[in-house]
Amino acid sequence: MVADTGVIFFLTGLAIAVTILHTFLKQAGRDEYAYMTLVVGLAIGLLKIIPVIKTLFEQVQSVFKLY
Repeated sequence: MVADTGVIFFLTGLAIAVTILHTFLKQAGRDEYAYMTLVVGLAIGLLKIIPVIKTLFEQVQSVFKLY
C-alpha cells in the first residue's frame, strides 16, 4: 500500500492557511468569522480525507476477507 503524500501536503497547507486566517480575523475582532473559518477548514479537510479512509477500510476488508 503506497501512501498518497499529496493528501498529507494538502491538509498541511490547509491547516496553515486556516491558522493564519483565524489569527488575522481574531486580532481584527471578527471572532464570528474566525470561528467560521475553522469550521469551513475542518469541513474541507474531512471531505478530502473521507475517500482515503474509505479506501483504507476496503483494503482491510479485502485482506481479512470480511463481508
